[in-house]
Amino acid sequence: MNSDQPIDLDKQAELMKKYVVYTRKTRVQKLLVYTGYFRLSRYGKYLLSQSNIIKSKPNQELLFEAYDFDVKVRKVFFDYVKKAEIQFKSHLVNAVSLKVNDSAFYLDQQYYTPSKGDNDKIKKKANRKFFAEKFFENLKKQEEELRRNVTKFPELKDYRNGGGRSKQKIPCWAALSYFDFGTVTNIYAYLRGDLRKEVLVYGYSGKNYGKQVTKQMDTWLDATRNLRNVCSHHNKLIGKTSSIVLPESGEDEILVTNTDLFSRIYALRKLLNEKDVKQLKVDLDKIIRKTKFDLYLFGILPSDWKERFDRINKL
Repeated sequence: MNSDQPIDLDKQAELMKKYVVYTRKTRVQKLLVYTGYFRLSRYGKYLLSQSNIIKSKPNQELLFEAYDFDVKVRKVFFDYVKKAEIQFKSHLVNAVSLKVNDSAFYLDQQYYTPSKGDNDKIKKKANRKFFAEKFFENLKKQEEELRRNVTKFPELKDYRNGGGRSKQKIPCWAALSYFDFGTVTNIYAYLRGDLRKEVLVYGYSGKNYGKQVTKQMDTWLDATRNLRNVCSHHNKLIGKTSSIVLPESGEDEILVTNTDLFSRIYALRKLLNEKDVKQLKVDLDKIIRKTKFDLYLFGILPSDWKERFDRINKL
C-alpha cells in the first residue's frame, strides 16, 4: 500500500497495530480523530523503540498515558518559554538602546560583528555570508513590513506615510515585540561582543561576564527557542533531542546529556527570573507526581531532576 495515499479512520487504527497492542479499537479511533494519524503514530513509534525497556510491545494504555503526559508537560513549558522570551527581549532592547543611545540600533550594522568573532576561517566566512545575505536583509524587510502593513499593524500608523514619525525607524522596543524569537536570538548572536555582555549585565546578576558566557547564552537561547517551537506546534516532546546546551563552568555534572529535555530545563532556568524559576519547579513537579506515565523508566528526565535543578546557579 502507498503510505502517501489518504486512508480512513478504520485503516488508521489498524496501522497503529504496528506500534501498540490494543483491545478497544474505538478508543484508539477517538484519539485519532483528535490528534490525526501522523501525530499519534510518532508516539507509537517512540514507545515501540523502547520495547527493550518495557520487555514487551507497548499497549494502548501506555500510548494514552504517554500522550496525556506529553500534552500536559508541553503546556507547562510553553508558559515558561513565553516568559523567557518576553523577558529576554526586554533585556536586549533596554540594555543596548540605552548603551548606544539609539532606539533603532537593530538596523545599524555598526553594532554587529558579522563574523561573530569566530576564530575558524570557514565558520567566519559562513557567518559573514549569512549576515549580509539573509539576516540583516531580513531585519530590514521585517521593519518595512511593520511599517507597510496597515491591516495587520494599525497601531504603527504614525510610522507610515503621512504619520508624525514617518521619517523615523520603528524603535527596537516596538519592532522586537513583533519579531519572532529566532530573529531575536540572531540579533543577540550577531551583536558586538561588548553589547552582548551589556545585555547580560543589565538583565541578570550584574557580574562581569566573559566571552565564554555569551557563547553559552547562545546555546541557552537556541534550546529555549527549540523548546518553544515544539510546544507551540504541538509536536511530540518526550524522547526528543535538540540543539546542544553548553553548561556554565563548574556545572558540567548537572547535565545528563546536553541535548535532552533536562538540558532544555537547564537553559530555561538560566533565562528566567528567580520567581519564575521557583514556580517552574513546582508546576513541573505537580504534573510528574500526578501522571501515570513512568517518565523515569524511559529516561525522559533523570529521577533526581529536582536535586539537579537546585544545583543550577542563576546567571
